[in-house]
Amino acid sequence: MKNDNTTPVSAGAYDAEIEKTIPYYGEFYDQTFDVIEQCGFSEMCWLDLGCGTGTLEKMAMKRFGNTKFVLVDPSEKMLDVAKGKLKDSDIQYICGDSASIDFDSCFHIVTAIQSHHYMQQEERRKATEKVYKALKKGGIYISFENVIPEDDVVKAKELLRWGKYQQKHGKTEAEAKAHNARCGVNYFPITVAGHIALLKECGFSHVHVFWYSYMQMGIYAIK
Repeated sequence: MKNDNTTPVSAGAYDAEIEKTIPYYGEFYDQTFDVIEQCGFSEMCWLDLGCGTGTLEKMAMKRFGNTKFVLVDPSEKMLDVAKGKLKDSDIQYICGDSASIDFDSCFHIVTAIQSHHYMQQEERRKATEKVYKALKKGGIYISFENVIPEDDVVKAKELLRWGKYQQKHGKTEAEAKAHNARCGVNYFPITVAGHIALLKECGFSHVHVFWYSYMQMGIYAIK
Protein backbone atom coordinates (compact mmCIF):
# COMPACT_ATOMS: atom_id res chain seq x y z
CA MET A 1 0.00 0.00 0.00
CA LYS A 2 1.29 3.45 -0.90
CA ASN A 3 2.31 5.49 2.12
CA ASP A 4 0.38 8.67 2.93
CA ASN A 5 3.51 10.89 2.84
CA THR A 6 7.09 10.89 1.52
CA THR A 7 8.62 9.41 4.69
CA PRO A 8 8.83 5.62 5.20
CA VAL A 9 6.21 5.66 7.99
CA SER A 10 2.57 6.74 8.08
CA ALA A 11 1.57 10.20 9.30
CA GLY A 12 -0.06 8.69 12.37
CA ALA A 13 3.12 6.84 13.35
CA TYR A 14 5.57 9.62 12.45
CA ASP A 15 5.99 11.19 15.90
CA ALA A 16 6.65 7.83 17.54
CA GLU A 17 9.11 6.63 14.89
CA ILE A 18 11.17 9.70 13.96
CA GLU A 19 13.42 9.60 17.04
CA LYS A 20 14.34 5.99 16.17
CA THR A 21 15.55 7.14 12.78
CA ILE A 22 17.09 10.62 13.00
CA PRO A 23 19.79 11.14 15.65
CA TYR A 24 19.07 14.07 17.98
CA TYR A 25 15.89 14.93 16.07
CA GLY A 26 14.30 16.62 19.09
CA GLU A 27 17.25 18.97 19.30
CA PHE A 28 16.51 20.33 15.82
CA TYR A 29 13.63 22.34 17.26
CA ASP A 30 15.59 23.75 20.20
CA GLN A 31 18.44 24.73 17.90
CA THR A 32 15.97 26.40 15.52
CA PHE A 33 14.35 28.37 18.34
CA ASP A 34 17.74 29.44 19.66
CA VAL A 35 18.69 30.88 16.27
CA ILE A 36 15.35 32.69 15.97
CA GLU A 37 15.70 34.25 19.42
CA GLN A 38 18.91 35.96 18.31
CA CYS A 39 17.09 37.66 15.42
CA GLY A 40 15.20 40.01 17.74
CA PHE A 41 11.91 40.08 15.83
CA SER A 42 9.17 41.87 17.80
CA GLU A 43 6.53 40.00 15.78
CA MET A 44 6.84 37.11 13.39
CA CYS A 45 5.14 35.75 10.31
CA TRP A 46 6.46 32.20 10.06
CA LEU A 47 6.21 29.84 7.10
CA ASP A 48 6.97 26.17 7.83
CA LEU A 49 7.58 24.04 4.75
CA GLY A 50 7.11 20.29 5.05
CA CYS A 51 5.52 20.97 8.43
CA GLY A 52 4.67 17.32 9.05
CA THR A 53 2.62 16.77 12.21
CA GLY A 54 2.94 20.31 13.59
CA THR A 55 5.30 19.51 16.47
CA LEU A 56 7.49 22.51 15.65
CA GLU A 57 4.54 24.89 15.94
CA LYS A 58 3.23 23.34 19.14
CA MET A 59 6.62 23.88 20.77
CA ALA A 60 7.13 27.33 19.22
CA MET A 61 3.83 28.63 20.58
CA LYS A 62 5.07 28.03 24.10
CA ARG A 63 8.25 29.98 23.41
CA PHE A 64 7.22 32.84 21.11
CA GLY A 65 4.28 35.23 21.27
CA ASN A 66 2.82 37.43 18.55
CA THR A 67 3.49 34.90 15.80
CA LYS A 68 1.40 34.04 12.74
CA PHE A 69 2.00 30.61 11.24
CA VAL A 70 1.45 29.27 7.73
CA LEU A 71 1.97 25.51 7.44
CA VAL A 72 2.69 23.77 4.14
CA ASP A 73 2.95 20.02 3.52
CA PRO A 74 2.32 17.84 0.47
CA SER A 75 0.54 15.21 2.60
CA GLU A 76 -3.09 15.76 3.57
CA LYS A 77 -2.67 13.12 6.28
CA MET A 78 0.25 14.98 7.84
CA LEU A 79 -1.80 18.17 7.83
CA ASP A 80 -4.73 16.35 9.44
CA VAL A 81 -2.46 15.25 12.31
CA ALA A 82 -1.13 18.81 12.64
CA LYS A 83 -4.65 20.26 12.71
CA GLY A 84 -5.60 17.89 15.51
CA LYS A 85 -2.49 18.79 17.47
CA LEU A 86 -3.00 22.55 16.96
CA LYS A 87 -6.80 22.62 16.93
CA ASP A 88 -7.21 25.78 19.04
CA SER A 89 -4.74 27.82 17.01
CA ASP A 90 -5.27 30.35 14.22
CA ILE A 91 -3.08 28.78 11.55
CA GLN A 92 -3.28 28.73 7.76
CA TYR A 93 -2.74 25.29 6.20
CA ILE A 94 -1.71 24.67 2.59
CA CYS A 95 -1.43 21.25 0.99
CA GLY A 96 1.46 21.48 -1.45
CA ASP A 97 5.20 21.25 -1.78
CA SER A 98 7.79 23.98 -1.27
CA ALA A 99 8.29 24.52 -4.97
CA SER A 100 4.60 25.38 -5.40
CA ILE A 101 4.35 28.25 -2.88
CA ASP A 102 3.90 31.79 -4.16
CA PHE A 103 4.53 34.43 -1.51
CA ASP A 104 6.34 37.75 -1.96
CA SER A 105 8.15 39.37 0.99
CA CYS A 106 5.63 38.04 3.52
CA PHE A 107 7.64 36.22 6.20
CA HIS A 108 10.23 36.95 8.85
CA ILE A 109 11.01 33.23 9.15
CA VAL A 110 10.88 30.25 6.82
CA THR A 111 11.72 26.81 8.15
CA ALA A 112 12.12 23.48 6.37
CA ILE A 113 12.94 20.66 8.78
CA GLN A 114 13.90 17.39 7.11
CA SER A 115 11.83 18.04 4.00
CA HIS A 116 13.80 19.29 0.99
CA HIS A 117 16.05 16.23 0.65
CA TYR A 118 13.09 14.51 -1.01
CA MET A 119 13.49 16.85 -3.97
CA GLN A 120 15.53 16.36 -7.11
CA GLN A 121 18.02 19.07 -8.09
CA GLU A 122 15.80 21.37 -10.15
CA GLU A 123 12.84 21.12 -7.79
CA ARG A 124 15.13 21.91 -4.85
CA ARG A 125 16.46 24.97 -6.65
CA LYS A 126 12.95 26.17 -7.45
CA ALA A 127 11.90 25.67 -3.82
CA THR A 128 14.91 27.65 -2.59
CA GLU A 129 14.11 30.48 -4.98
CA LYS A 130 10.52 30.50 -3.70
CA VAL A 131 11.81 30.65 -0.10
CA TYR A 132 14.00 33.64 -0.92
CA LYS A 133 11.07 35.42 -2.55
CA ALA A 134 8.75 34.64 0.38
CA LEU A 135 11.07 36.22 2.97
CA LYS A 136 11.05 39.84 3.99
CA LYS A 137 14.34 41.73 3.76
CA GLY A 138 16.37 40.67 6.80
CA GLY A 139 14.29 37.51 7.18
CA ILE A 140 15.89 34.16 7.95
CA TYR A 141 15.60 30.74 6.36
CA ILE A 142 16.41 27.83 8.69
CA SER A 143 16.73 24.32 7.35
CA PHE A 144 17.68 20.93 8.73
CA GLU A 145 18.52 18.37 6.07
CA ASN A 146 20.11 15.01 5.46
CA VAL A 147 23.48 15.62 3.83
CA ILE A 148 25.85 13.40 1.90
CA PRO A 149 29.64 13.34 2.42
CA GLU A 150 31.73 14.21 -0.62
CA ASP A 151 33.98 11.19 0.01
CA ASP A 152 32.42 7.80 -0.83
CA VAL A 153 34.51 6.01 1.81
CA VAL A 154 33.25 8.41 4.47
CA LYS A 155 29.70 8.03 3.14
CA ALA A 156 29.85 4.25 3.62
CA LYS A 157 31.17 4.61 7.16
CA GLU A 158 28.59 7.22 8.11
CA LEU A 159 25.71 5.14 6.74
CA LEU A 160 26.98 2.22 8.84
CA ARG A 161 27.19 4.44 11.91
CA TRP A 162 23.70 5.79 11.27
CA GLY A 163 22.39 2.26 10.92
CA LYS A 164 23.85 1.32 14.29
CA TYR A 165 22.13 4.32 15.85
CA GLN A 166 18.79 3.12 14.50
CA GLN A 167 19.34 -0.36 15.90
CA LYS A 168 20.21 1.04 19.32
CA HIS A 169 16.92 2.94 19.27
CA GLY A 170 14.59 0.06 18.43
CA LYS A 171 14.97 -0.89 14.78
CA THR A 172 16.05 -4.30 13.62
CA GLU A 173 19.21 -4.66 11.55
CA ALA A 174 17.05 -5.31 8.48
CA GLU A 175 14.93 -2.21 9.12
CA ALA A 176 18.02 -0.03 9.53
CA LYS A 177 19.54 -1.38 6.32
CA ALA A 178 16.27 -0.84 4.45
CA HIS A 179 16.10 2.76 5.63
CA ASN A 180 19.67 3.55 4.66
CA ALA A 181 19.13 1.93 1.26
CA ARG A 182 16.66 4.77 0.58
CA CYS A 183 19.58 7.23 0.32
CA GLY A 184 19.84 8.35 -3.30
CA VAL A 185 16.73 6.36 -4.23
CA ASN A 186 13.83 7.75 -2.19
CA TYR A 187 15.56 10.88 -0.94
CA PHE A 188 18.40 12.85 -2.48
CA PRO A 189 20.77 14.55 -0.04
CA ILE A 190 23.45 16.93 -1.26
CA THR A 191 26.76 17.95 0.27
CA VAL A 192 27.27 20.78 2.74
CA ALA A 193 29.11 22.72 0.04
CA GLY A 194 26.19 22.10 -2.31
CA HIS A 195 23.75 23.56 0.21
CA ILE A 196 25.84 26.68 0.73
CA ALA A 197 26.35 27.22 -3.01
CA LEU A 198 22.63 26.82 -3.76
CA LEU A 199 21.59 29.33 -1.10
CA LYS A 200 24.06 31.92 -2.39
CA GLU A 201 23.08 31.31 -6.01
CA CYS A 202 19.43 31.95 -5.05
CA GLY A 203 20.29 35.34 -3.57
CA PHE A 204 21.15 34.81 0.10
CA SER A 205 24.11 36.90 1.23
CA HIS A 206 24.74 35.41 4.68
CA VAL A 207 24.87 31.63 5.10
CA HIS A 208 25.99 29.64 8.15
CA VAL A 209 26.08 25.96 9.13
CA PHE A 210 25.17 26.02 12.83
CA TRP A 211 24.67 22.33 13.60
CA TYR A 212 26.01 19.03 12.25
CA SER A 213 25.86 15.42 13.43
CA TYR A 214 25.80 12.01 11.73
CA MET A 215 24.38 12.83 8.26
CA GLN A 216 22.14 15.75 9.27
CA MET A 217 22.91 19.46 9.14
CA GLY A 218 21.32 22.68 10.39
CA ILE A 219 21.94 25.71 8.19
CA TYR A 220 20.51 29.22 8.06
CA ALA A 221 20.57 31.97 5.47
CA ILE A 222 19.60 35.63 5.82
CA LYS A 223 17.99 37.67 3.05
